[in-house]
Amino acid sequence: MNVLIINGHPTMETSNANKAILEEVKRLLPEAEVSNLQALYPNYQIDVTAEQAKLVKADVIVWQFPVNWYSLPALLKKWLDNVFSHGFAYGDNKLMGKKLILSFTTGAPEEAYQHGGAQNYPFTDFLNIHRQTANHCKLLFQEPVISYGMKYIPEVMPEEALTTLQQRAKDHAARLVAQIKELS
Repeated sequence: MNVLIINGHPTMETSNANKAILEEVKRLLPEAEVSNLQALYPNYQIDVTAEQAKLVKADVIVWQFPVNWYSLPALLKKWLDNVFSHGFAYGDNKLMGKKLILSFTTGAPEEAYQHGGAQNYPFTDFLNIHRQTANHCKLLFQEPVISYGMKYIPEVMPEEALTTLQQRAKDHAARLVAQIKELS
């Protein structure tokens, strides 16, 4: 099974959670291809043909990202807008039957994502646009892998908080890899 992980983190060099997640995924699933959009396209000039070729080869597609304003970071959104074009992602449906897993982190804790909480809605309410994208492209939307409260602020939070966050990131990676392996 070919696994393609699209990393949409905008600043991997300063990431604590997503960086640790991807390092652990690479360790647990070395055959997976990881496409780091920030490294590939720092000027947002996406090579659509190359990205579409990666998607055609993939059986499982993972979008790995930190939630930005309840959705995708800007570069991942641009990648989606450019790469998931008519005649490829829909119309001709070259993605039909491929499995899509959203793997993401939030800064806010899980309890914030409930009616009356700081975010006012359960996070599942924010997933409908991604479910519909998958439906429109005939992708098979899988259960997302979510880790809440994945925020560390240096010089504000104790060093132990970073250690805990990195362990939680490894746990996230293990859940993601287990889900991928169940699909094979």
